[in-house]
Amino acid sequence: MSEWKRQRQQMNPPQPLSYDEFDRKADLNKQLRKEQHGICCYCQQRITHFQGDREKGAHNEHLIPENGYEDSFEKQMDYNNLYACCIDSQGLKKKEKSLRHCGEAKGDKRIRGFIQEEACSSFFRYNNLGEIIPNGTYRQWEEYLENKDKLSQDIKDATEAIDVLNLNCHSLVAGRRKCIDCLIEQLNKLSKEEVDDIITEYEATEVYPRYLDMRLYFMRKKK
Repeated sequence: MSEWKRQRQQMNPPQPLSYDEFDRKADLNKQLRKEQHGICCYCQQRITHFQGDREKGAHNEHLIPENGYEDSFEKQMDYNNLYACCIDSQGLKKKEKSLRHCGEAKGDKRIRGFIQEEACSSFFRYNNLGEIIPNGTYRQWEEYLENKDKLSQDIKDATEAIDVLNLNCHSLVAGRRKCIDCLIEQLNKLSKEEVDDIITEYEATEVYPRYLDMRLYFMRKKK
């Protein structure tokens, strides 16, 4: 990507660094997936290939949208603004809008860049229903939506991010719930030391299991 940008800037006249004209999207996606250990930047489901002409897969997501903001054009080819994001819900009809999630739900909306913050996972937690929720006092997702005006700024930002990305759509909640049930059954058979060893293995592996942060959340609660 750096070489492509250099070549464009050396042309006479210099050419704009437009993502639409970038011809190495698949290579970029491969690098992003590698850095993200094979999971979506938002929902943490497994992503194995670039979308291209194949079904599902992943696209190159702009955290700050490439369209819709006056200052966003310069972010189109900013590597720090690019992530590999699943497109599992791509192509759903308008009446199925509630099922869209991650970049498909976000579109040109702008959210706080938690995924760029070192303490990202500390702003979120999970409940046994399979919901991802802000790390606040309420225990269920609907409670955060009903009490937005009472939330601190960090919790409000986390609520907005979950809402915009639709990370509690039915398919994701069901997938997490199934994973939680299996995980808790496994944890009940293991000692804390054995769980700690698994956590170390997870964090060192080349390809993360799906829902990594949720797994770590429940595993670290093991006493």
